[in-house]
Amino acid sequence: MSSDSQQDSLAEKRWLNALAKGDPSALGALYEVYGERIFRYAFRMLGNRSDAEDATAETFLRVLRRSNELRADAAFRTWLFRITRNLCIDKMRQHKLVDLPVDAHCGSPEERTALKITVQQALSDLPNEYREPLILCDLEDISAKEAAEVLKISVPALKSRLYRGRRALRDKLGGSLEKIS
Repeated sequence: MSSDSQQDSLAEKRWLNALAKGDPSALGALYEVYGERIFRYAFRMLGNRSDAEDATAETFLRVLRRSNELRADAAFRTWLFRITRNLCIDKMRQHKLVDLPVDAHCGSPEERTALKITVQQALSDLPNEYREPLILCDLEDISAKEAAEVLKISVPALKSRLYRGRRALRDKLGGSLEKIS
């Protein structure tokens, strides 16, 4: 573990302890660290800025409501993503998932836009059991162990879903990526 991640971990523990003791400013500090990642995850799950903003706000509201239950030694980030995931699943049950954004760093702006649309459509067409691991591990850069905990599955099951999801995404994209690169 790098010294930066150790410092981040110690700071997170201090904030969690402060929040558990009723210090509302600690929620702001935790939001500074995780807010953007939670929003991106929700946005990729839901494909809608408004719904993602709602899910992000509700995630941190739930953290505040349950702050007396927090333990600094618990896997906070995993718990946070699990809350967001459950909120997104609830929201998806209410209406169909739409396009998901993806970062593209090649070609002209028009080519990047075309690639984003193609990848978004292919990703949104995947079954949820493949889409969620891809979003968590490949787009949000969450470890396989943490992603498995968020999804409440074993690490081997997660890796299997990642493999199958990547293969399915590659099959759906066909030659689209080769045309752009």
